[in-house]
Amino acid sequence: MKDFKNINLISGIDSLYYFIKTNENYDELFLDILDQIQTQKDLFERDEIDYTNKDIFVTIKGFNLQYLNKAEGFYWFRDTRENFRVGFKDENKNLKLHNIQVQLEGKGIYTVGIKSLLSLVNNDLLKDVRSELLHLTRADINCFVNYDFSFVDKTMFASKKKNYKTISEFGSANKTQTIYVGKKPFLLRLYDKKEELKNSPKKEIMQEYFLNNGLDIKKPIFNIEFEMHRTHLRSLNILTVEDLLKNVNSLFKKSMDEIRLIDTSTIKQTDIKNNTKNRALTLPIWRYIKDSFNIDDFLQSDTPLKRVKRQDYTYTYNHFIKDFSLFLLKVKKKNKKLDITSEFVSILAKQLLDEVVIEPREYKSENSSEVKKGYTDVIYLDKDGNKIDNKRLLDSGELVKPISVLSFRECSDELLEKEIYELENSFFFEDNDKKLQISQKLINAYKERDRRKAKNASRT
Repeated sequence: MKDFKNINLISGIDSLYYFIKTNENYDELFLDILDQIQTQKDLFERDEIDYTNKDIFVTIKGFNLQYLNKAEGFYWFRDTRENFRVGFKDENKNLKLHNIQVQLEGKGIYTVGIKSLLSLVNNDLLKDVRSELLHLTRADINCFVNYDFSFVDKTMFASKKKNYKTISEFGSANKTQTIYVGKKPFLLRLYDKKEELKNSPKKEIMQEYFLNNGLDIKKPIFNIEFEMHRTHLRSLNILTVEDLLKNVNSLFKKSMDEIRLIDTSTIKQTDIKNNTKNRALTLPIWRYIKDSFNIDDFLQSDTPLKRVKRQDYTYTYNHFIKDFSLFLLKVKKKNKKLDITSEFVSILAKQLLDEVVIEPREYKSENSSEVKKGYTDVIYLDKDGNKIDNKRLLDSGELVKPISVLSFRECSDELLEKEIYELENSFFFEDNDKKLQISQKLINAYKERDRRKAKNASRT
């Protein structure tokens, strides 16, 4: 076999869909979801405000989810970072299906990690209403490769399976961009990933992912992706998410054997014309990718759960007004007496803001342009005069350990997204006296993200 050791690749799972079997607590959750949706619709209609589904959010265990639509009996929601979708249905309807569907999407898988996302959804968001089994419905197993497959055409695939003879080809006369081989419940996509990302909002995130995992983004990057649905997976005795994660390597290798990229020079033209190509030899690059595929590093690549288990949501002034209005509307609809006055709300808000402790920061004195730090650096030395530690003595007299901070402008795109993700989550789960600091940091992070988007837009 030709030496391909300098060809880099990344093994992975691009998307993962599954059903969740629910328990006796589910009915209460579903009714609460419907109530939250209807309450917000009533508020919009009462105030004659135009709205779409995406203006509606529901809260589940502190997680705010954006409402998308109702399809095939399921009410579909998405987390605001677009990492996953989740659908809920009435347990008394369409009894052949489980009550909850989950779709983990590429953006979340590549930035947060598939295990962290699974833990977030299953152990935090839905822990109280689910059983242990996660019934798999679809998995896209893929491999990104620093290799140019633009020479490939639809005559270069062979398979013994009749269902896999459906081949679609897209690109120019001289260069292939995308090839589909087969059809549901099992198909192959081979496509130019860099071409796909040219106008994609995920471009910078994916470039960071490639760089962090050893791909050269200056070279061609193609994606070999097998889309597998429930029928195909069940035929291989892959029934649950756990089954999939244990057998990803063997599934990909088996798929590479079932749909092969062949060397057409090893068979006759009549074989190509009659689609009797099974005697053709497999191209060495196809064998190399098959033998090299290993999901272990991908499964071990996780964002710590503390980064993702908090709610993914940006809480703004407008959201507060909306939430407080919804609360008052709920009280009114249920004819309950609210023993609280506007004066009390004002006092409570003032007390909260007055208790906020702002971190020491540099500031300028009124009569001078000189920057005053608000602290004095204290350096600890050993007996030989070597620095062993450093602290800061604040003007208040408190001795603290300085925090090493990387500015948002210095962060990579991927790290910036993760920092935003953690700050947004922290807003809901940290103590109230930290929320003002968090919101200010978020504003700065958003400004940096917007600056980068505007810069990239000007280049195109």
